[in-house]
Amino acid sequence: MCEAALNDLSDDLQSKTSVVDLEINRPGPTYAIDTINQLRMIYPRDTFSLIIGSDAAENFSQWYRADAIKKIVDVLVVKRPGAQKSEFTEVAIGALDVSATEIRKRFKEGFNVDDLVSPSVLTYIKEHKLYGSK
Repeated sequence: MCEAALNDLSDDLQSKTSVVDLEINRPGPTYAIDTINQLRMIYPRDTFSLIIGSDAAENFSQWYRADAIKKIVDVLVVKRPGAQKSEFTEVAIGALDVSATEIRKRFKEGFNVDDLVSPSVLTYIKEHKLYGSK
């Protein structure tokens, strides 16, 4: 689905973005800290930022090894309208006032989400029958 979302980006952004499947291929539970550490091994000269939504920022302290994550990456929060200020640097990108959890719930309940996801992502979700889509 991430690769489908890339199709909706400008050519300039597409050239600066890549999708990796580290978490999908890792057996057992997968944690952000493991992915970050693996990326640091693959790309030792690079620095990383972890971009999360306002809803994830609210319970970040409960993440596995949250303090370690904060020490090795910049955590950036895409602030959703109406969300509480977080402890992290917030970035404004014109985010919709809806979470991924809400989008999945709307799919499951049969509501139209055309205005909430990009066309490529919507097509992918429907083709793969994700979230109870038809």
